[in-house]
Amino acid sequence: MPADAPRDTAGAEAMLPRWRVFPAIALGVIMATLDASVVNIALPTLQRQFAAPLTTIQWVVTAYTVTITGLLLTAGRLADLRGRRRVYTAGLVVFTLASLGCGAAPTLPWLIAARVLQGIGAALVSANGSALLVSAFPGHERGKALGAFGAMVGVGLAIGSPLGGIVVAHASWRWLFLANLPLGILALWLVNQRVPADKPSHDAPALDLGAAVTWCAALVSLMLAFSRGGELGWGHPFVASCLGIAAVSLATFAMLESRAKFPMLPLKILFGPLGSAVALTLLAQAMTVSVGLHFPLYLEEVLGFDAQKSGVWNMILPISALFFAPTAGRLSDKVGARVLTTAGMAMTAAGFFVLSDVGITPARGHMLGGMALIGAGQGLFSVPNASALLSLVPREQLGIASGLQGTTRNLGMTVGATFIGAIMAARYLSRAGRVLSSGAGTGVDRAAFAASTHDAYLVLAGVAVVATILAAIQDRGTAPVA
Repeated sequence: MPADAPRDTAGAEAMLPRWRVFPAIALGVIMATLDASVVNIALPTLQRQFAAPLTTIQWVVTAYTVTITGLLLTAGRLADLRGRRRVYTAGLVVFTLASLGCGAAPTLPWLIAARVLQGIGAALVSANGSALLVSAFPGHERGKALGAFGAMVGVGLAIGSPLGGIVVAHASWRWLFLANLPLGILALWLVNQRVPADKPSHDAPALDLGAAVTWCAALVSLMLAFSRGGELGWGHPFVASCLGIAAVSLATFAMLESRAKFPMLPLKILFGPLGSAVALTLLAQAMTVSVGLHFPLYLEEVLGFDAQKSGVWNMILPISALFFAPTAGRLSDKVGARVLTTAGMAMTAAGFFVLSDVGITPARGHMLGGMALIGAGQGLFSVPNASALLSLVPREQLGIASGLQGTTRNLGMTVGATFIGAIMAARYLSRAGRVLSSGAGTGVDRAAFAASTHDAYLVLAGVAVVATILAAIQDRGTAPVA
């Protein structure tokens, strides 16, 4: 094309650095994702280090995940108003400095406070990663880019526990956090060198602090209720108070948003294709977490596997998902999202049906097939659904969509953990006539546990069938960001 030829929007997008942008964005989001799981393996070590009960030590994990979930939507909206690269960079700085604070923590309260700061930085990063990527790629390459991006996030989730185990076994737990310093500096340099600056609108409205506070309060309370409800009981004063605060905060948020001239989350965008994509994101994440948490217990309690062998088997699902995610991304650019999301959920349902019949003496191929089907299904589903979700909003709302996607994913993780725990507890009580208390030396009834697993996976298969129908009938609408 001649140098003086006019260029349209698509042509301008095509001139963006594309894959040069990818490492800068992927590295930051992998760091934020990794720190959600890498610390889990160190909890017993931290318990000994600080001489604190496990219920207190667990706040090292809870403080991080709750902070991220509560702030993702606000971070996305802030990026839409003030510039995505600026907010992403600020998040990297906060996350890196907070990692130094975690690694140098002399006391447990210090460590928990530093994890809250780390969560703030992670929210600013995670809410804008996919939005920055979508801005850098033209519409016909978006699925391919998000496929590779999804694979990188999957790597962060998959290697968290094994990497944490290696660090704790051969070095101090502090290196779980201090290792982020060089990575954070590298990510900042890459962002500065490779990610184009986006100009915020000078006439953009200020962030609605009332809406931001009530939304954060609602999500934090809801996550605390879900995370402690199974342990303390849903009628416990703490859990009931959290549920009450969540209900009041959500109602207040909806009232403020309905009256706002420039709402933080335009509620009308949730009634339609975007709402369906968000609902599918939550269901998919809940199902993935359910099997990810329960299957190791089945392997250890019923089959007698040790933790290491169980961990190897549990890698089948993420590896299968990682294998299919990039392919799904490339295909979604050609055939659209509906076919792939429907097929992915159907494969997930088939995988749960297979696993529901593992019994007390399963064949290895039976377990392998069920886990591989679920992983492949989620790999086929996740990237096209994410691409569709981000394509269903105008460019100026990409941060909102990205933050909403991350919020829903995190909520799905909490819902999934609560869901599978509640089903197993109820079915085991019915099958064995006593309360389920898994772990070494607790004398779990293997037959009852296997039968309860059958029941739980049938329920999850039913959820996957519902998700398959929702994926097949939803109207994806147009793609205003193409």
